[in-house]
Amino acid sequence: MQHLNTGALALYHGKAAVITAINKDKIDIRIEGGSAKSVRPKDIEVIHPGPVASLPPAAPKEPDFAEILELTEGETLPFGEFVELAYGSNTAGAAWAAVQALADGTYFTGSPAAGVTGRNPEEVAAALAAQRAKAEEKAAREALLERIRNGAVTPDDRTSLREIEQVAFGKAPSSKLLRDLGMEATPEKAHALLLKLGVWDNQVDPWPARFDVAPDNPAIPLGPLPEEKRADLTGMVSYAIDDEGSNDPDDAVGFADGLVWVHVADPAAVVTPDSPADLEARERGENLYLPERISHMLPPEATDIFGLGLQEISPAMSFGIRITPEGEAVLEKIELSTIRAERLTYESAAAHWEEEPLASLRAELERFKEKRRAEGALFIQLPEVKIRVVDGEVKISPCAITRERELVANAMLAAGSAVAKYAEAHDIALPFVVQPPPEIEERGTSFTDMYALRKACAPSVVQTVAGKHSGLGLEPYVRVTSPLRRYADLLAHQQLRKHLKGEELFTSDELEARLFTSEAAALIRRKLERSANEFWTLVYLDQHPEWSGEAILAFRQDDRLTFVIPELAYEFKNRFGGRIALGETVKVTLSAVDLAASAARLRIG
Repeated sequence: MQHLNTGALALYHGKAAVITAINKDKIDIRIEGGSAKSVRPKDIEVIHPGPVASLPPAAPKEPDFAEILELTEGETLPFGEFVELAYGSNTAGAAWAAVQALADGTYFTGSPAAGVTGRNPEEVAAALAAQRAKAEEKAAREALLERIRNGAVTPDDRTSLREIEQVAFGKAPSSKLLRDLGMEATPEKAHALLLKLGVWDNQVDPWPARFDVAPDNPAIPLGPLPEEKRADLTGMVSYAIDDEGSNDPDDAVGFADGLVWVHVADPAAVVTPDSPADLEARERGENLYLPERISHMLPPEATDIFGLGLQEISPAMSFGIRITPEGEAVLEKIELSTIRAERLTYESAAAHWEEEPLASLRAELERFKEKRRAEGALFIQLPEVKIRVVDGEVKISPCAITRERELVANAMLAAGSAVAKYAEAHDIALPFVVQPPPEIEERGTSFTDMYALRKACAPSVVQTVAGKHSGLGLEPYVRVTSPLRRYADLLAHQQLRKHLKGEELFTSDELEARLFTSEAAALIRRKLERSANEFWTLVYLDQHPEWSGEAILAFRQDDRLTFVIPELAYEFKNRFGGRIALGETVKVTLSAVDLAASAARLRIG
């Protein structure tokens, strides 16, 4: 029953309140915490007539509710009688304590208006068990937090720490553990904590997960090679030249009848448009090359079947290219073929430099290279390295620009130039590659000139409208020599196959729709590769704490300096070096590595 008098204790939305004034339609109350409100009578429930001295009123000692439960024997008591029975007196404090006991619900249920009823023994036992479990869980949580703060986690804690790992992997935006520790829930902070606790070591690369790129290979079966006419070019000496350890040779070179021959793997023979393997490749965009693993665009079976030189005889799409006296690359033959390719590394190719077909190839391709130079091609020479992780150890080796590497590169460029011009002449839509000229006039040959030139270059763009690739000095240009590794190349092969067979070609819009998906995926993979390469370079430094070497001041913007370590192809920024001249080489020594922050501290001088 409502005791609507000033000074009465009331419940307002679960909080203690005191009635301060009674008006015609409204009641003024003061709520615990100090705020005042004017409310309707039905918005509050009076639990004691008062007077109330403080909010909430001081509660008496908690009684033995198990004993009180026995005394009630299942009877429903008016609220006031329950208060008297439980606390020995019906004070405002006792009434408030009784309301809290009802809210707890372990022994009794009810309300001041409806009365109070004891719960049956089974319900009480279940409620007590739940309370114990909650208390144990809270204690275990507090103990875990204490072990984390002290850096003393145990192997059994690993499951509980997965929520922090999810943050470090970029898979979760928050973590209750980090919040309870008072830490910001960022991938970097979570990574640093996991390293500090020893849950992660320097072998855990978080970047594939952060970019949401699965490192697995496609598991889609490929059908058999179709029965189709192929030119027999097995009598031609052809070399598939690549880096040592490369496992996806998708191009080879030869020379016959005055033509530069570029043979390219032919996975489009079985990876047909909109087939399951094609759709999967489109979603991936290109191979993912990480120092610790390779994730292929096509099922590994494709490399086994079509990798040039992996089998005695390989199916290919072959381009016969005439290099004119002026250095133009002209496509004279394009045909499906079978070839016999011998695999060479760039190092082993040097032994064949004066022999055929390399002797003739280098003379022809030198004219092509000079033609590109005349068209403004950029020959940027900056340090490049190959990073591999072998049994947990990071190995970094330089990728030198050798004559053998240049020969192969120019052969591939000649194929792309010749095919692009052929496509324009025959009205064949292809994924052309264009790049605007750099917005820089000076094009010197010093290290800093090369660095500035590279910074000034805009990324190339794949599109169905032909244009100039300024960096290569080619107009038009299309990539056609890596269909095992890049979807745009595979798409070009699918289109060229349609042309050779007299089938209806893809329209430009159809190509654009496919490229929209594949190029977005390829861009993500290229960004991931850069992040992963930087990560493993830092791991290399972490594995060599006494490292020292040389760095070149490559770029200066105000007091912000960018140095390049040539042997690692690693850039770092530093504000020290006011007297260091641009292009000057200085000695640097490793001070510390912070994997979580993706940074190395290097001392100059």
